[in-house]
Amino acid sequence: LEHVALGQSRFITPGVAPDPRGVLLGRFGILVFPTLEGVVSWLRLYSAEANLDELLVGLEISRGRTPLASREMLLKIPVPSSYAMDRAARCAQLVGGSAYTGSTKHFVKYRDERSPYGYDATEIGALPSGADLMIHGDGFTQTYAKESELSFEKLLFRLSLRRVPGGDRLTDDDRGELIAVIQRGLGDGVIRYLWRNRVDADVGYVTPRDVSSFDEDNRARGYLIARVRKLPARILELFLATPGIDVFRSISKNVGVHVGYEHVIDLSSASSVFDQERFYLFWGQGDRVDVLSGPLELSGIQHLTHVDIDLERPTDDRSYRAADLSPIGVEITLAPSLTSPRKVVGALIELDKAAWVKRLVYALPTSSLRGHRVAVTDRGIIVIASGDIDIIPLGQPLAELASGLLVPLGMDLVPRVSPSVLAQALGHGTGLLTVFTHQGNPFQVSESDFLPLERQSVAKIEVERAIVTNVAAQPLAEPSVKNDPVGRFALWGYRGPQRS
Repeated sequence: LEHVALGQSRFITPGVAPDPRGVLLGRFGILVFPTLEGVVSWLRLYSAEANLDELLVGLEISRGRTPLASREMLLKIPVPSSYAMDRAARCAQLVGGSAYTGSTKHFVKYRDERSPYGYDATEIGALPSGADLMIHGDGFTQTYAKESELSFEKLLFRLSLRRVPGGDRLTDDDRGELIAVIQRGLGDGVIRYLWRNRVDADVGYVTPRDVSSFDEDNRARGYLIARVRKLPARILELFLATPGIDVFRSISKNVGVHVGYEHVIDLSSASSVFDQERFYLFWGQGDRVDVLSGPLELSGIQHLTHVDIDLERPTDDRSYRAADLSPIGVEITLAPSLTSPRKVVGALIELDKAAWVKRLVYALPTSSLRGHRVAVTDRGIIVIASGDIDIIPLGQPLAELASGLLVPLGMDLVPRVSPSVLAQALGHGTGLLTVFTHQGNPFQVSESDFLPLERQSVAKIEVERAIVTNVAAQPLAEPSVKNDPVGRFALWGYRGPQRS
């Protein structure tokens, strides 16, 4: 070999030329490894740093035999640029391989620290009979005859997953979308459990069509597959500990890997290998890959949930009347709510605490007296707040589950049917309030029975009728004038003011 100089334009090795950086480069690169393990190690390193899809079009894995009957693994890759070849050569060196570049049957050693622009052969001869390619290294030439080829797809599916310590502890982002494989016997229970915990999921029944060559049980296996979104950590731990339920991480839209395991090769960097019309599940237990016909057709679990209804056994007597049949229904019960607390809109106060309500009335401002409505029933005193008025701190706080449907704060109704179905079952409608309590059946109160608290707070006052007295003056008789004689000296005898 001889060193390539910057700007050199003539070369002995056929099919090579300098790239824009001046590095001698052919159309392909040949990576030579002593064993297949070196090829797998190189694929693992390269896929962790770059996308393998750009190399898969021309990638070839073959076993070459030398004239001395020794065998080595040859990995042929297309070279889009010297940057990609630099990365490929560096990864090959880390796992005990060597890198060469060329275009047809002659490949020269790729550049290194001693020759930054690459190497050129000093002499090119004809290939011996039976040889498929020749590599030119430092002080030697080596020919190879290809004995067999191994496709990258076959190698990918034959590699076993490796266990990752702590790989089952997923972050919130990793739990954003998971794939759960559920055996049919557990299907109904798991669907009800997910629905009861308000987990968004879609479910379908699938049968793998293709199996891994390592799978000894080559029989058809059918199971339920569920695409679960935002699965809580506590439910994930429960699923991982339950036999018959397996959870997979979504690597891409049609590839899943068993939780707690990972593939040797980064599957997301080799997405072109996977048929978009199929779905692939890589199992950590059993060393198998299930290939499902895709795209998956899944249904929401809200359409699959059902409630257990105890029905009377049909009678053989055909003369029964419809009115004699027992109604078919499911008992509605209160259960602790799993959602965030709702706003308190009312309170149910025991009748024996009516005196407390009377005392509280004196402390309430005018706005609260006008904002609260109250109704006194045999089940208790119901106080409803309107607008932004806070409810009085007495009795059992009530939250509004639906329009006019009140339940104790922190509770919910199960089964969680739609408000319209629940209203029909309760006979609930406009102008009614339906109240659920911890004891006894729910009861209803008409909206018209509620009066403002200020009207109910003032007791009836006994008022006496006052007697009105007319004090107007009595009319006088007809006036008359009488003149008495006063004499000639009428003013005599009048005493004036005393002088001091």
